[in-house]
Amino acid sequence: MKSILQSIPKLLPALLLLFIGGITACIHPVRRLVFQPHNIQSAPSFPDDSTHLKRFWLKTDQGEVEGWLFEGNGVDASQPGPGVLMAHGNRELIDFYLKRAQMYQRMGYSVLLGEYRGYGRSAGTPSRERIASDYRRFYDHLVSLPVVDANRIVFHGRSLGGSVLSELSRHRQPAAIIVESTFTSIKAMAHGAPDILLSDNYDTVSALLTYPGPLLIIHGNRDKVVPVNHALEIKRQIPRAEVILYDCGHSDCPPQWETYWKDISGFLKPLVSD
Repeated sequence: MKSILQSIPKLLPALLLLFIGGITACIHPVRRLVFQPHNIQSAPSFPDDSTHLKRFWLKTDQGEVEGWLFEGNGVDASQPGPGVLMAHGNRELIDFYLKRAQMYQRMGYSVLLGEYRGYGRSAGTPSRERIASDYRRFYDHLVSLPVVDANRIVFHGRSLGGSVLSELSRHRQPAAIIVESTFTSIKAMAHGAPDILLSDNYDTVSALLTYPGPLLIIHGNRDKVVPVNHALEIKRQIPRAEVILYDCGHSDCPPQWETYWKDISGFLKPLVSD
């Protein structure tokens, strides 16, 4: 027994390395659930024919990260209009949001689609901290444009993107937030996994509780990826939030685009109109 006790100090470094290795091995698959660029087919070709679409790149310590800008119809430096900062889901690319951005553009909104590190044509490895840093810069770039009224910025995020932008609202306050098919927290999605395993522990509800402005929750009542109870829980904790439920799942929402845009327009019009 004495010899065993004497050997413990010598074993501590090895045991510590084993513990750290075990934690790291557990964190990696959880991170792969949060960020899934590996499950996305190659990015489509850049849409060169899109009207008023400008591509730009953020320079980061891991390389360049892509952003797309759409200038709103009917706006200029003498009469700036509202803006929308959009963030996509964990198995998507900014390329998939071209039509949504163009619809906002036709409504007079200037739109910025920001990519995540390691997604599509963007360099680096995604993480909560890196994406948060990049999105603060995306926001700052959007509000710096002469055609954009910095007091009329909307955050619109889907799935993971809803949580990305909810957390951004702690640092950059928008005129309104739209969260679509978004979870309450990564912890809830991971069925209560220990915090030590959640290196990218997004907490949508916690972030939105600090946001005093208008909030719209859009969700599918047949969503099996992020069940509708997540939307209802956000509403329960933030009673002022508006909720719109569609008869759809996670990836087939909305079922009717005309209704979807009518609902969004109705929510935003009194908030961002001149």
